[in-house]
Amino acid sequence: MAPSQLRGQDLTGKVAVITGASRGIGRATAVNLASRGCSILGTCSSPQTIHFIDVLENEIASWYKAANQSQSSKIRGIAADIFSPTCAQTIADALIQHFDGHVDIFVNNASDSSAGTLGELTVEEIQKSLVGNVQTPVLIVDELVKRKMFRPESRIIYLSSIRSRQPWGEQLIYAAGKSAGESLCRTWSQAFGGRDEKFAFMAGTTANAVTVGLTQTDSVMMCPPDTLEGFKQEFMPLQSIPRFGQLEDVSDVIGMLCSRDARWITGSVISASGGGIKIG
Repeated sequence: MAPSQLRGQDLTGKVAVITGASRGIGRATAVNLASRGCSILGTCSSPQTIHFIDVLENEIASWYKAANQSQSSKIRGIAADIFSPTCAQTIADALIQHFDGHVDIFVNNASDSSAGTLGELTVEEIQKSLVGNVQTPVLIVDELVKRKMFRPESRIIYLSSIRSRQPWGEQLIYAAGKSAGESLCRTWSQAFGGRDEKFAFMAGTTANAVTVGLTQTDSVMMCPPDTLEGFKQEFMPLQSIPRFGQLEDVSDVIGMLCSRDARWITGSVISASGGGIKIG
């Protein structure tokens, strides 16, 4: 993205938490929101990858400077492993330290996509997948609600997968976890929209899932050639637009759901798959 492509500053004053923000769809989402004035708390799995988020902060600052626009947002990176039992507390504590304890957008991007082949499943890999894809997102949202960090008309977005509807025998638990994430959004939307007095402090909050199709992420492109070819043969004939999705194809959908224009969309699953999954 070049400075001339800086977006309208509709998210100025907002704070977003994005898990897995150091690369892939998470980083592309951070770019989308930060280019609209949003401050970012981005997480990564270890201290060794925080520098990728620091680089993003410098890039965003240079774009604003080149465009002669003032920048009020800031970007901070923290190590918060989704498999750690303290991940949610780490994120909430960082919000207090860097952003006065407020959040307007939570994008649950980080996940566990490990293979879980039918007939070869172990207790350990089942538990790990459920922790990364279900337990930790639940705990993060619950921690932010418990501390009343969400502000009115906040946005909760869970990145789901085409696998929630397009099954594969080597990702049983991953698919089940993503289906559970979509269900979580339906419950969050019902609780946080404004009907329940207990959550009046965040009334108008929406919760949606974005189901992602065949996208040119590092994890996909690093697959063995025969596996990658199998994905192409499986998914592209089903797509209305027969190509690999780009990171921005997905992050732009997430960015749209973060806007005020999406205030009337909640409890929904939005397909960002080039028509590979048609939800209606």
